[in-house]
Amino acid sequence: MFHSNQINSIHERALRLVYKDPHLSFQELLEKDKSFSIHDRNLQKLTIEMYKAKNNLTPNFMELICPKRNKPYNLRFHNPFTSRNVKSVHNGTETLSFQGPKIWEKVPDEIKKSTSIFEFKAKIKHWKPVDCECRICKIYIGGLGFIE
Repeated sequence: MFHSNQINSIHERALRLVYKDPHLSFQELLEKDKSFSIHDRNLQKLTIEMYKAKNNLTPNFMELICPKRNKPYNLRFHNPFTSRNVKSVHNGTETLSFQGPKIWEKVPDEIKKSTSIFEFKAKIKHWKPVDCECRICKIYIGGLGFIE
């Protein structure tokens, strides 16, 4: 998380130099530049790994990390991955096996239905993740904890 903040800080400084506007927020600079924060890029990379796991394009050990759901029937809001339960508010919530299925649910269906990894990568690099539930996207208030 610390390194992400440093990278975003450098990214923001570079965008301020390019656009010569000290009054815009980092989010406004990203929108003007049509670029993404490092966290958004990381979420896009995570969805690429989830696509590979869904379509059996990963090594066998990924089945242990992101186990697939075995349902004989089709559900309307079917997530192909089983969600891991964690027994703590913090421990285990930032893992691939916990966050992967949650982020996969947020990817639009037209992107999920891509027929190849190349098509998926081309579409996902334009997707802006919304409503991320990770600790990076939440605000921390001392004494209260994380809020959304």
